Amino acid sequence: MSKFSIEHINVLSINAYYDKKTTTQINETSSLLKYTSQHFHCHVKLTLNECIANEYWSIGLIQACDYMYLENRYGNYGSTLWEFHPLRSGRHKMVNDSDGNQYPFYSLINSKYVIERGNVTNNLIKLTYEDHFYPTIAWELPYYNGIKLTNVIRKQNFWVWLVAIKHIKQQKFNAQYDEVYILNTISWYYQLDMIIDSYQPIGKRLQSIYDKQYNEPIILDDNRTLPLSALNPPHCNAAQSLIWYPTNRNDQSKLLIPPKQIIVPWNIWLNEMKLNQNITLNKPNYCQLVKNWLNDKEIGITTNSTIQLNHHWKTSTINLTTRINRKLIRNWSNS
Repeated sequence: MSKFSIEHINVLSINAYYDKKTTTQINETSSLLKYTSQHFHCHVKLTLNECIANEYWSIGLIQACDYMYLENRYGNYGSTLWEFHPLRSGRHKMVNDSDGNQYPFYSLINSKYVIERGNVTNNLIKLTYEDHFYPTIAWELPYYNGIKLTNVIRKQNFWVWLVAIKHIKQQKFNAQYDEVYILNTISWYYQLDMIIDSYQPIGKRLQSIYDKQYNEPIILDDNRTLPLSALNPPHCNAAQSLIWYPTNRNDQSKLLIPPKQIIVPWNIWLNEMKLNQNITLNKPNYCQLVKNWLNDKEIGITTNSTIQLNHHWKTSTINLTTRINRKLIRNWSNS
């Protein structure tokens, strides 16, 4: 039998969509607003030709975020913002969005398939994952005279890659030695805008919500390479921090929730996040320093995989109007 290579992978179908059966669910408690967003799904079917693998391979789905704006507004007094320092500082192009257990893949379960050394049989492989958001937000800020929540704004852009990785030394990903082959690339965008009246009784505080995703996820005609930051730590949940930004310039910003992982020393992180105003903020013991990719170069070998897309995806992929609208939304979100 022949030696396993990228040509032995046949992508049969890709389906990425917002689940119409799920909507934004709101839960108002005495102290917190909780919401669960609409779900994003990604499903892939592929087959492998019979052959022999001389190295370890991994096939799976990688997700990364290159734009995030998460604001909880408290009237004219200011806002709390969830932020990724690697993006805000411009040091990294993206932040890997995984559970952190098996970089670079989204998760250990269902979104990754491992090919061991030896005989490879001809079988059907299904890769899948689901993503949604479930934050909690304080109705009021006691450390700032009890000001009350008025708006929740969320805008995020994600990239998804179906990749095959040839591991040179071991199954754990190594950016220096491993070969990354890009089979397909997907992009999707999520937006949410809520108006809140925190003076109303519990259960009646949500006044309006805008959560319609007008553009379906897009499978790119031409694959995009991956920046190193999309493949390595930190991941989104570890990189994010929550900071209070007052409108009054005489007041100081306040770090509410520190990150779990940083890519620069703590004093540099504070300086780049504008949190060095005459206040000593000690680094939490749990906060770890991870690699800063000084040259966040893009890697990956693009391939011409065998794909049979259904009519829905053929239409959404080549629809010029959808692409133009997508660009307009991204330009608007960055304004």
